[in-house]
Amino acid sequence: MKNRPIVYATTLLLIAFVGEGHAGTNDGYSGVNLNIRSGPSVRFPAVGRLTAGSSLTIHGCLARYTWCDVSASGVRGWVSGAHIQFVHEARRVYVPAYAAQAEIPVITFNVGSYWHDYYRDSGFYGEIDRWNEHHWEDDGNPPGWRDNWEDDHVEPENEPASDND
Repeated sequence: MKNRPIVYATTLLLIAFVGEGHAGTNDGYSGVNLNIRSGPSVRFPAVGRLTAGSSLTIHGCLARYTWCDVSASGVRGWVSGAHIQFVHEARRVYVPAYAAQAEIPVITFNVGSYWHDYYRDSGFYGEIDRWNEHHWEDDGNPPGWRDNWEDDHVEPENEPASDND
């Protein structure tokens, strides 16, 4: 019986460690063919491409969910939040419409640290000083963006009836 506190403490640590590995990420899907970019703007170099319906992991999004940091097929980068879907309450929805309810994390972007972590071996890494000076925040909304995402919210009593009677 002396080992019970040790087993209990070890179990709690294991649960905390396993739970931490998935914290802050959500499974998602590309709603259209998408370029994965090295930063949150169409001006940043593309680092990959997703076909419509491709699975991806959402690590977080900028405020308003305009751009999201994702990974897919071994590539890490940024895509327009307007073109990412995820499952919320048993149906696929677009990130800007439901990300807050699903608690997708809001994150920031820093060219230097992000590129250092993910693109040190890329040819464009040599241009990091130029990109550090780029004011990507002024580039406007990403492709597919609209300002009426709340129109996507469907009240449960207004949901279309299922054909699976």
